[in-house]
Amino acid sequence: MSANNTSMTNVLSTEVQAYYEKKSQVEAMIFPRNFRELLNNASGKYADNVALNFFEQGNGKQLTFSQLNEHVNQLAHGFTLKGITKGSHVAVMMTNRIEFPITWLALAILGAVMVPVNTTYTGKELDYLINDSDSEFIIAENKFLSTINDMESLPEHISNDQIIVVDYQGSDFKNWLDVSNSGQIDFMPKGDLSSDDLLNIQYTSGTTGFPKGCMQTQNYWILLGCVVDTMLDYSIENILTDHSFFYMDPQWQLVMALHCGARLNVAGRLSASKFIDRIKTFDIDMAWIPRPLLSQASSPDDIHLPLKKLFIGGASAENIVQLQKRFGIKVSNAYGMTEIGPGLIVPEEISDPDVLGTCGLIAPFRQCKVVLENGEPAEVNVQGELWIKGQGIFEGYYNKPEANKESFVNGWFRTGDKFVQTEKGYFKIIGRFKDMIRRSSENISAMEVEYVLSQHPQIEQAAVVAVPDDYRGEEVKAYVLLRTSENSLTAEQIIDYCQTRLAVFKIPRYLEFVSDFPYTPTKKVAKHKLIATSKDLTENSWDRNKQT
Repeated sequence: MSANNTSMTNVLSTEVQAYYEKKSQVEAMIFPRNFRELLNNASGKYADNVALNFFEQGNGKQLTFSQLNEHVNQLAHGFTLKGITKGSHVAVMMTNRIEFPITWLALAILGAVMVPVNTTYTGKELDYLINDSDSEFIIAENKFLSTINDMESLPEHISNDQIIVVDYQGSDFKNWLDVSNSGQIDFMPKGDLSSDDLLNIQYTSGTTGFPKGCMQTQNYWILLGCVVDTMLDYSIENILTDHSFFYMDPQWQLVMALHCGARLNVAGRLSASKFIDRIKTFDIDMAWIPRPLLSQASSPDDIHLPLKKLFIGGASAENIVQLQKRFGIKVSNAYGMTEIGPGLIVPEEISDPDVLGTCGLIAPFRQCKVVLENGEPAEVNVQGELWIKGQGIFEGYYNKPEANKESFVNGWFRTGDKFVQTEKGYFKIIGRFKDMIRRSSENISAMEVEYVLSQHPQIEQAAVVAVPDDYRGEEVKAYVLLRTSENSLTAEQIIDYCQTRLAVFKIPRYLEFVSDFPYTPTKKVAKHKLIATSKDLTENSWDRNKQT
């Protein structure tokens, strides 16, 4: 338990105490030490079962666990022939296609490091990521060569021979399939592979401007995927993943599938309108709920779907009750971050309705506490910042010593999220200390968008805030102060400017021109005063979706 809920032990319910006993039992279990063990165990135990089903790729692409193991080993050998070895940093830019997980697993068993790339990135954003991560190789889908060409400065050490392209027909770069075919299926990587070896540099937006690379180890990913499986009291056979594979969820769901022998059914993209049909077609029993589904009409047949486990993040108690009634199963809120993986979960065995709408209890291998500004633990129901530590959390931000210094206190990671802990021991999120916007599955740094806007020669200053949205969770709004009142810069022109510098999900939906900003004593824009001027932040705003 956390440092500040140990004092509650005598008042915690029997259900909560039983959960923490189960948590301790899980923490005592033995999990695979690394991805070599994970993959070999899965291949031996579930050999002929289908492991991957990319049902929207061409006419569908499937691999059994034994076939997946062979493909991974063969590609890993091909990678070594191209110079990829333990510790190599490899940027991977692909859509949801079966080559992506094969690539990740091949890098994993070599001990190489994947740098997943958001496929909506512009050349400018890709330029930052490749250089900031010290990537030595690039593996990309053919359609993204134009983005690579738009980079300002491809590092000199990355030659054409170090760019491997999927679906490539030309002669300038290496074809992914050729690289794979050059390897042997019985390849066995040499050298030790530690659970503490770096596996991913996973970029996430932060409050200091450009995204920062979270250093995640083999142990980080194994605990993340295996613990979810272990905490369930029933078996999972079919998982649906519909987020892009460069995100966290498909990756940990792949690890879970390898651990428990489930089939990972991968969609090309998220679609609330197709969600129910996908559940029926592929007999899905575990999935994440797309938020737009909350506003769609339910069907009496929804309660008869094969679903066993549904996750959702940041849902209200009303949303949870609605979903549980609709599908006839427990629906769990959860709290996690790229930095920590899982932090808090709502256990299914907790029947107390007060847990609904909270983030629940502390996940296995985690310690949590709510901390006041002076560093002291907060009392019950007193707001503070959530701090987390534990086995397998990230190793810090890559090449960002100042950010690491600010983010860690004696091993505790400061989440930047405002929480309270209730008298029943539940953790409830109240808001953010960090200047972040959560749009669908994306974390967006307000400072990064502000920086791009401020580079426009006709913009004096910009302030970016989150606007509540039923469909996306939050949308991006920018308040813009022009350099002169006679300036004729239009909202449309600002959007055109952003499109060449920001991924589409970061581009503001709402724009509002202002004649001045309120400021704090330290000369920062007082965003709380901007927000307080209207109950509806869409008022007086130009809406990119409506073009008005």
